[in-house]
Amino acid sequence: MSTDFFTSQDDARKQTGRLVAMFIFGVLGTMLSVWLVAIVPIALAGADRNGGKPNWAAAFGNWQALLTVMTIVGAIVGIATLVKLAQLSQGGEKIAEMLGGVRIDPATRDREERAVLDIVEEMSIASGVPVPPVYLMETGSINAFAAGPDPSRSVIGVTRGCIHLLSRDELQGVIAHEYSHIFHGDTRINARTTAVIAGIMAVGVIGYICFRYIGPSLARSRGGKNNPGPAIGAGLIVGGLLIWAIGSIGMLFGRMIQAAISRQREFLADASAVQYTRNPDGIGGALAKIRDHYSARVASPAASELNHFFFCSSLDTLLATHPPIDERIKRIVAMGAVRLGAREAVAASIAPRSTPAARAKPAAGQPTAALAGFTSDAVAAAGTLDPAAIDRVHAWKSALPTALIDAAHDSVGARALCYLIARRAAGHDVCDRLIAADDREAYASYAALAAPVAELRADMQLALAELAAPALFALGIPRYRKFREVLARTMQSDGRVDLREWSLAKCLERNVERRFAKNPASADARLEILADEARTVLATIAATEQSGDSAARAFARGYNAMGLQSPSFPDTNIRSLDALNAAVLRLATLRFADRARFLNACAAAAAHDGGVTESEHLVVRSVADALDVPLPALAAAN
Repeated sequence: MSTDFFTSQDDARKQTGRLVAMFIFGVLGTMLSVWLVAIVPIALAGADRNGGKPNWAAAFGNWQALLTVMTIVGAIVGIATLVKLAQLSQGGEKIAEMLGGVRIDPATRDREERAVLDIVEEMSIASGVPVPPVYLMETGSINAFAAGPDPSRSVIGVTRGCIHLLSRDELQGVIAHEYSHIFHGDTRINARTTAVIAGIMAVGVIGYICFRYIGPSLARSRGGKNNPGPAIGAGLIVGGLLIWAIGSIGMLFGRMIQAAISRQREFLADASAVQYTRNPDGIGGALAKIRDHYSARVASPAASELNHFFFCSSLDTLLATHPPIDERIKRIVAMGAVRLGAREAVAASIAPRSTPAARAKPAAGQPTAALAGFTSDAVAAAGTLDPAAIDRVHAWKSALPTALIDAAHDSVGARALCYLIARRAAGHDVCDRLIAADDREAYASYAALAAPVAELRADMQLALAELAAPALFALGIPRYRKFREVLARTMQSDGRVDLREWSLAKCLERNVERRFAKNPASADARLEILADEARTVLATIAATEQSGDSAARAFARGYNAMGLQSPSFPDTNIRSLDALNAAVLRLATLRFADRARFLNACAAAAAHDGGVTESEHLVVRSVADALDVPLPALAAAN
């Protein structure tokens, strides 16, 4: 099983094909089983023409009845699957609401809620994934989940017990586990598997209704020569019972496949959480608390069909969607969970088995002005978490003025921050008047925050915009659309849109607008057919800080990194932000393996002269935003 972000995203999409195959076999099996049930009344109905004996030959040869059964069963299963798929494809928010979750306000002052939001924000900015909304389930058990069709539209949910009973390290381990599910496309697979099983179950549900309600109601009616109700009722009871059994068997096989897929991915997510945090005692301690002291049960009507979304099984079921907790703990102890290993050793009367993995020390202060930028290693590490990066984000957030943090968590302050990122010294008077006229609510914050925002480096401003994304999403579509109109006028107030403003637009598109869109983007194009678009983007990166022969060499180096023969360096007239924007819109349809190739080429072009400037970092990161690839906004120090 792949742990690489790009391969995992492509595999998650290919998994849809495997689920379709499973779906087809399940539907055909259900059709055949229902047909065998339907044969009985058909054969009995032909007894009058067969000497009073069931006419099995005529029943098996009744192709019209077979086609009718296939059509009815196919329609029931297909409609149920599509309805469930449409429900689950609306975004992680819908699944969170089905489980009884309530979104935590980004501006909450509750200490425990603030703690989980801080962890989620730091991990998101460190990894480059849009900050997901966090949902709270008001139950005292310890559990969590991640849901959503892709990284840009995922959510994380936690129980009240999870944030009340776990230490910060344990909570961070649980959240890191959920981030692994987002990175590796597990949330997409989970939703589609649920829809397939729901479709197959639909036939059984109808059989149960006939057996439990419709049949008995008719059977209790007064019979007579002109009222065959009791006989029909008896038939519906027997037939409904058989069809219910058929649906239950289909559901059983579906659950078996679901459990097999889910268990392996839970092991991968545990291992990833240890890798991300370098602290196996964190996630291990959380699992031990669930096993030894607290429950993971979630009392929700939807918990049964969505059980595989959770950190630990929320139900005691025969077909477990999660590996046994003892087995998960055993594997984590082998990864270096010393404190947990010592406790397990005492319990089992054995010696501890491992030595601790080194925990990365927090980085002091903010990143320096020297940027390491993006390299092939950085692109390869997309969709992962690095303890040093998490610590760097934590240090950055701690050093920010409290007023900026508070503003990012408030819808009014979040708008003000975006206006300020787009504000330019050359046209600030026009910009100030525009905000005062068009968004009076945000103007007071805009004026108060102007100085601290101006002191931030470009990558830090972009990270601040990511921090503000959940508050902007909370505006809703009408208010957000109005804000974007004002922001567009702000960007154009000095007569042009520059690279920093374009980067802000790409950041908002990925972190806010894709979550509103509710429909996944296609990801099946190949890089070779979009070579012209790649040429435009690479030329823009090469010419960001270079000119003449140096820019041409940077362009050639980037193009060659894709394994393609470098064409001539494009003329200046196609190296505009409009051309860049059009190109990245097309490139956003690339399959993820080709997105990796292309971003490696972008990194090679940016680092042509051995270093990466602030502007080069900004444009490469923004191209990654456009391609929905998680790369950190904050630049690492050299």
